[in-house]
Amino acid sequence: MGPARQALRAATRESHDRLDKAAVLQPLVRPDITADQYARALAVLYGFNAPVEREMGEPAGAARMALLREDLRVLGTDPDTLPEMVGLPPLDSAPARLAARYVLDGSAHGGRAMLPGITRALGYDARRGARFLASDGLDMAGAWKALMVRLEQELADPAALAVACATAAALFAALERWTAEQRMGEQKG
Repeated sequence: MGPARQALRAATRESHDRLDKAAVLQPLVRPDITADQYARALAVLYGFNAPVEREMGEPAGAARMALLREDLRVLGTDPDTLPEMVGLPPLDSAPARLAARYVLDGSAHGGRAMLPGITRALGYDARRGARFLASDGLDMAGAWKALMVRLEQELADPAALAVACATAAALFAALERWTAEQRMGEQKG
């Protein structure tokens, strides 16, 4: 693992660990997940991913969002009615956008690891209901390898790496706030 990736991991480690325990996302790794919990987790992920991907404006991100929108529809949720996170950190520089891609693509790898449990518990798979988690039809492994090369090349400058680390940390913090807000809204409702 190169120094840029090590720095990004270090910058996001604490938030990442807390997000693994977030009440609204935690059911994704439980064998007793319900369809309602799954739909709720995907809705929360949509509310975070949609504005970030829109800001990034990349074809691969649009393709993953299309999969997520389709999964939500299969689960009986209209993605156009879902709330979306506001207050993104600025993604107005190449290092910031690289950091955002690192966060989003890293999440995609986590989703692929969750897929077998979702399939066992709920029957959703890469063809129906869990296409987003599976990154169906997308070469995420190849994209991840290419991203790792870009991180090391484009973040070799300490100033660029500092921007990337700050952006990645800010995105994780925003996702933490978003999951907490959504959990609070769920408890009130």
